[in-house]
Amino acid sequence: MDASIESHIRAYGYWGVFLWAVLGGEESVVVAVWLVKRGLLNLPGVIVAAALGGAAGDQIYFFLARRYGWARLRRSARLRRSRERTEALVARYGPGVVLASRFLAGLRITIPLVCGTLGMPALTYSVLNLVSAFLWASFYSLGVTFLWSAWTSPARRLWVASAVVAVLALVFLIRFRRGRGAHARSDRPACRASPGAGEEEESRVGIRAG
Repeated sequence: MDASIESHIRAYGYWGVFLWAVLGGEESVVVAVWLVKRGLLNLPGVIVAAALGGAAGDQIYFFLARRYGWARLRRSARLRRSRERTEALVARYGPGVVLASRFLAGLRITIPLVCGTLGMPALTYSVLNLVSAFLWASFYSLGVTFLWSAWTSPARRLWVASAVVAVLALVFLIRFRRGRGAHARSDRPACRASPGAGEEEESRVGIRAG
């Protein structure tokens, strides 16, 4: 468990949960739930603080993209690699992809950037982002609470350990297959130029129409 996260949350309470949710992710929820078990915080307060913090962080990325566009934000190689996949998701599902954004760890930053760049209405993004953040905070807070309670029971400990191992194996398999797919795509010769201003404008029209 991250001692720096714990020390800040102990010192600042729900504000600490909020700030670490802005900067990080699930780690702040795990630490906060542990402090709930210690009687230092309460679970509803943790859910609200984590949800608002997570939503605020994504809003910052969204409005940065609306203000500066992709051109000034594409210096990161990681963002360039994930942009194509994110744009495909947005083109297929429209604004609905924002609802899943907090659960897509590899695309969590890219989704608000792409939505902002493509001109998604701010109100639409903000509402869906807030709903996604509350779903995310509730899922992890209640899930960690259940796992901790089950772990304290010797009869359930084996089942909990088995479930954790199965989930980790599934995550590893998914990432391994994605990595192989990305490597295969990188080996293909480039057949087309990077998206230009005209294509970006077409994407904007698609978002607004969706």
